Amino acid sequence: MACNVDFVQFIVDQCSGAGDITVRKMMGDYCIYCNGVLFGLICDNNFYVKVTEAGEAVLEEVELRQPYEGAKDYFYVGNVDNRDYLEDIVKATLPELVSPKARSRKQARKNRQVPISLDEVIAPDLVCSQDLRAFFQQHLGPDFRFKVEFQDWLHRNAGLTYRDAVEAYKQFVQI
Repeated sequence: MACNVDFVQFIVDQCSGAGDITVRKMMGDYCIYCNGVLFGLICDNNFYVKVTEAGEAVLEEVELRQPYEGAKDYFYVGNVDNRDYLEDIVKATLPELVSPKARSRKQARKNRQVPISLDEVIAPDLVCSQDLRAFFQQHLGPDFRFKVEFQDWLHRNAGLTYRDAVEAYKQFVQI
């Protein structure tokens, strides 16, 4: 059974004091985010929050349930009528979900540079960005597009040069 849109909006409104609350539809149900961080699910008109120690400390009643078959256990939150209570749960849960490791990974992505020359080595944590696409367009022409096979090749061949990548791409498209 899918979620009722009115129930989803009710949960968003109830949690809104914790930060910028947004939802994304997921096969009839919803993922719920606070300030861009996924903290719970709304499934079959039930509200679930990711399991954290701080969140557990705030809960009136700790009840673990699977939001859908095959899912990990989440805290089931039955008392959704108390706005302050829901805000407290979200505020307590969020810090454990925003780990320093996750932040450093995002920062590393932000700091990645586009290669300067074809002789530069392909990094193992390569991200196929618009800037990298522009780099390849300089060397392969304006029709260059990232193809899945080429992206896989780039990730499998970290340590080779971008010159090698250009040659490999030509093999993929038979230039």
